[in-house]
Amino acid sequence: FLSFFTISSSGTFLLLFLLHHFKCQRRYKVLVLAFLVHPVVRNALVCLEKVTEAKEIHIYLWALLAYAFALAGKEEKRQEMLDSLLKVAVEDEDGSIHWERSRKRKQRSDFPHSLRGTSVEVELTSYVLLALLTKNTSLSPEEFKTAVAIVKWLTKQQNSNGRYFSTQATVVALQALSQYETLTYSKDGIYATVTLSSGDAVLTKFHVESKNSLLLQCQDLPYVPGNYKAEVTGCIFLQTALKYNVPLEQEDAPFRLDVHTVPETCTGNQAHVTFDIAMNVSYTGQRLVSNMVIVQIKMLSGYVPVKSSVKKLERLGQIQKSEVNINHVLLYLNEVRNTSQTFSFTVEQETPIQGLKPAFVKVYDYYETGEFATAKYTAPCSTGKA
Repeated sequence: FLSFFTISSSGTFLLLFLLHHFKCQRRYKVLVLAFLVHPVVRNALVCLEKVTEAKEIHIYLWALLAYAFALAGKEEKRQEMLDSLLKVAVEDEDGSIHWERSRKRKQRSDFPHSLRGTSVEVELTSYVLLALLTKNTSLSPEEFKTAVAIVKWLTKQQNSNGRYFSTQATVVALQALSQYETLTYSKDGIYATVTLSSGDAVLTKFHVESKNSLLLQCQDLPYVPGNYKAEVTGCIFLQTALKYNVPLEQEDAPFRLDVHTVPETCTGNQAHVTFDIAMNVSYTGQRLVSNMVIVQIKMLSGYVPVKSSVKKLERLGQIQKSEVNINHVLLYLNEVRNTSQTFSFTVEQETPIQGLKPAFVKVYDYYETGEFATAKYTAPCSTGKA
């Protein structure tokens, strides 16, 4: 039935035929919208309420149900879902709280923070925060205390660019944090200072007040490793970021990755200026099929990808999406199974480099960034392969 309608930019339905009732024609868009939305929303809410009667509900669905009931003004159902969620909340030593799946993959403690969190946990916790903040009345002191603890955990998961483990997680988390900021922001009385020192030397002093509260202030740390102290008055968001390049090896990697060049050795007249990078990828994890997977190929120094050869993989349906930059290529795969998938693209030399070092290729789960495998490759005419 709905195939007879299209949706306009204003959110109303446009009829593909005329209404014969003359008095309805002038306001037919609003009439059709009212006619369709009421039964659709009503029946959808009835369906969601039936879902809550199930014996077992996935925790992610709990969070989505809580937010859906909050948006629909179903306060009793919203509270019911939130009460269930709070019973299984994970409280950290610093007082922050978040939610995890019951079968979450155990992460190695020696991995950097960026690989120990997951996109799903950020999304899940963000939806709980949205459900908590979305209500017709003001938050109670207990609700506000819970919201602060959730925000504390979410802000700890952000990287130095302000994003999270995936685009999807970033969108939901920023929406939740923005709603929290809307409820708590005040133009009056904002004043905080941060004094950053190393030993007896004061490196810098940050001042945060109303006129610059949204301005990012940064200070480089001159010595790493080193001992630094931050003295804070007031309430601000303070983050430290350490960037380094240490290739990690995954134990029991859930992916099999093989990378080689075509040609593999320095044969022919063109091997030193152009060659193909070929990859074989398969999933060896515990599930039947992986989530969305990204293959990240770093370029050898002095080489750049031939964009047309990468885009050809999309046209042939071998990959779903690609991103091409000067120093790396990203290939997106909707899923990977235990059968090997093979694809390749061309690179060409832009600047000759002596003592060329190998480059790394990494395949990882879009939602579970701690699930990955790495491999390296070298140019056909690099030292040792000529």
